[in-house]
Amino acid sequence: MIVMINCPNCGEITKDNVKIYDESLRKQNIGISPILPTCKICGTEVVVSHICNGGNIIVLNGTCGSGKTTIAELLAVKGWLVIDGDCAIQSLRHKKGTKQYEWNQLISEIACEIDILSLFCRNIVLSHIVLPEDFKRFIELFESRNIKYKLILLKPEYQTAVERCQIRTCHTSITPEKWIKHFYDILVFDDDQFDIVDNSNMTAQDTTETILNLLYRG
Repeated sequence: MIVMINCPNCGEITKDNVKIYDESLRKQNIGISPILPTCKICGTEVVVSHICNGGNIIVLNGTCGSGKTTIAELLAVKGWLVIDGDCAIQSLRHKKGTKQYEWNQLISEIACEIDILSLFCRNIVLSHIVLPEDFKRFIELFESRNIKYKLILLKPEYQTAVERCQIRTCHTSITPEKWIKHFYDILVFDDDQFDIVDNSNMTAQDTTETILNLLYRG
């Protein structure tokens, strides 16, 4: 497939002239920004015509406070490109010009972001709450693009997740406990669907190494 990157001002450009992330759209105090490709020459949003074919993806799933974003940031340091679920929402809202969106549109946005990132790197991390009812759709997404996937469910003890939400600084307000409990209860998967990692007593670095060991072990 011929990759086309078009800038409204500069015409066709190469990927070397593309800035992938847009920090101005980010709402959280994290090191990951929404994906919105822009031209490095003129700063205008560009259109990337590319469909992923191959590569690797680690999916970090889990309730609020389970460590998804922290682990994604550490993997980014190791060279992985990151899609964050909250950042994908911000990109989607920007494109739609409204805060309103449908869940199916978010999954389509994530698919688009995978296609974009795969042009720049074969290793991608998705930090996102994947609901059981959406599990098959994500698998179909990965398999349709020949992506090797490792699905990780971060599941610390419930009280640990609550305590982490109280002290984390990535959000301006503390996540209500009802949402921590909600996702903690509904994110139930079989062992053959997700590798479950209890990181209650693990540092972020230890958790990252555990995940990478699971990846390379197959």
